[in-house]
Amino acid sequence: MMNIDSVIEGCRKGNRAMQKVLYDTYSPRFFAVCRRYAADDEEARDILVDGFIAVYECIEKYKGEGSFEGWMHSIFQRTAIAYYRKNLRIQKTFSSMDNVEYPDTGNVIHQIDIRDALIEALRQLPDEERIIFNLVAVEEYSFVNAGEATGIAVSTAKSRYYRALQKVQNILKSRLGDHYLK
Repeated sequence: MMNIDSVIEGCRKGNRAMQKVLYDTYSPRFFAVCRRYAADDEEARDILVDGFIAVYECIEKYKGEGSFEGWMHSIFQRTAIAYYRKNLRIQKTFSSMDNVEYPDTGNVIHQIDIRDALIEALRQLPDEERIIFNLVAVEEYSFVNAGEATGIAVSTAKSRYYRALQKVQNILKSRLGDHYLK
């Protein structure tokens, strides 16, 4: 892979080859982020494209302070939230949960069961609860930041999160049993 600073500089100059290098390097990771917010893979691809367009348009604003990947991540989050607001919908599938940690039981089948149950539980949440749950539990936003990102009051963000958490726990208990949640 090329030096990231060279790629960034090439993107600033509008070099299509450098834009492709940036896309090829980061699209798998950011597609996973987009899938957490999207209703399906097609919608995730739309968000991914919109996110990269925003990165290319805003790359002049990146000053080299902090992680470039972190800077891009915030653009993709904002793009996904804007897409949600525009379409009044949020994810219906969480086929990639790369930031969620599952208990290590040493049993691969057990871990797959937990992951599948969690994905199914998240699919069952209402849209408004799912986005807040994703922002707080997966993206580690504070309630203040989650409220600001979605345009709702902090108290509403908290109540949606705790309602979602309770629903997820109940769904997991019914599917897996109490012993999995300890």
